[in-house]
Amino acid sequence: MGSASTDSLRLATIQAVHSVIFWAELGSIVWLVVTGVTGRRDRSVGVAAALVAIESGVFIANDRVCPLTPLAERFGARSGSVSDIWLPDVVSRTVPYWTVPLVAVGAALHARGIVVSRRDRAAR
Repeated sequence: MGSASTDSLRLATIQAVHSVIFWAELGSIVWLVVTGVTGRRDRSVGVAAALVAIESGVFIANDRVCPLTPLAERFGARSGSVSDIWLPDVVSRTVPYWTVPLVAVGAALHARGIVVSRRDRAAR
């Protein structure tokens, strides 16, 4: 490992990258819900769904630990979890409890929209 200042810089970089990824994922999840409610079907929905699917796959494949967690801990984070991305503790501790249902709601809304759209086309 490097010096304390080098480790601090590395940790800050990891936290910044983690923050960008977290906010992009949260934005994607919210976008899936919003577009599910409004019935929007375009490339942006596909991109959001792909980002959420990739993040979910990586998280699950890594035993429900973000790959950045051990890296952050290696460079001095007390905990490399999402709490290290400058969120209030009450929010960071509950992220899976409210993001997973939001993903499910977004997916259900889009599935319903697809079924309704197909039914409407078949009725014509």
